[in-house]
Amino acid sequence: MVETRKSQINLINSSLKCLPLFLFLLLSSHAQEKKFYFYKPISYGSDATFNPFSMLVNGGFDELQAYWRPNSFAELPWKGGSSNVWANITSPLPQISKYGWKDFFTHEVFPTSLSAEKAQYFPNYTLHLIGGGMAYRKAAEWFDYYGYPVPYFLAAVTAMGYHYINEIIENGESFFYSNVDPIADLLIFDPLGIILFSFDGVCDFFSTKVELFDWNSQPAFSFLPFAIRNTRQSFVIRYPISKSNRTSIIYHFGAFGELGLSYKTNNEDAISVTGGLTSKQVYTIENPYTGAVRPAIKFGPRVGVYWDRNNSLMMSLVLTDNFKEFFYFDVYPGVVSVGSVSPGFFILVGKKAQITLGVTFSFLPIGLSAYIPR
Repeated sequence: MVETRKSQINLINSSLKCLPLFLFLLLSSHAQEKKFYFYKPISYGSDATFNPFSMLVNGGFDELQAYWRPNSFAELPWKGGSSNVWANITSPLPQISKYGWKDFFTHEVFPTSLSAEKAQYFPNYTLHLIGGGMAYRKAAEWFDYYGYPVPYFLAAVTAMGYHYINEIIENGESFFYSNVDPIADLLIFDPLGIILFSFDGVCDFFSTKVELFDWNSQPAFSFLPFAIRNTRQSFVIRYPISKSNRTSIIYHFGAFGELGLSYKTNNEDAISVTGGLTSKQVYTIENPYTGAVRPAIKFGPRVGVYWDRNNSLMMSLVLTDNFKEFFYFDVYPGVVSVGSVSPGFFILVGKKAQITLGVTFSFLPIGLSAYIPR
């Protein structure tokens, strides 16, 4: 009996001695099991230039493509836009009442019509719920990968920050007007996107069952005046349609929508050709009885040719009837090398022969550019 008791004690002591090793192996296995669904720490393409600051800039100033707003920071409508947005989102119920509750839910929330004048819900689902949710999760994975504390909180702040800047540019009039668009975006779809993509199951679906990723632009600062250039936020959904998975349908969307085909030339690289419509100009229509406004869009054609490697955009050529530029040519890091450095660069041509040139580096959060007016 005594010997049995001693054996049990020895077994327990041996187990306790092994406990630190067991805990180490357990923690190591969890670390190895951590999966990044959207962020890829690679040195080439659009993913090489991704960081939360570039996401904030690309997403926040994306609407400069479709609004008559200056690129200069000093001239952007910070005061009027922020006052308009804040006044609407802090008193949403009166603004929705002015607009009409039925119209709000059928135009902004639920997909009930294919009419361009009544389909404000479409960008709410694509850009705010799906695209914005994925951008939030990718930023969270970036913060997590580089060891920042509370990565999901930092990503949520960054995501809501770029959405808020975006709304300021959209609502940048010097006078107040009732507008339900920022209410639907900031109070409904943006938070829902963050919640939705906080679930691993949702992220797994959009990274394996359906390929969802981003092809954001290479933003850059220019000087004299201090301005932001080449800002575009875009997302891609790609779905294979051949048994070999080489040929896929591709939908590329942002302040535009392009549909086309993508063909894998090898196990890593793919060429995509797309065409569609872009937001040529955004304007507002005011209800003469209530004073409430709603956005409306003028469309123009857009075509693009894209080369990506493992879903990271390497090069793109776009012709578009946009509000400011009609020609975009982007080459990302990993294509051209100068010694041990591989910069990215871009060329934009405006409708009045303005030219914007820029260079980016994967080790800098944002690039540098020169704007050459006509």
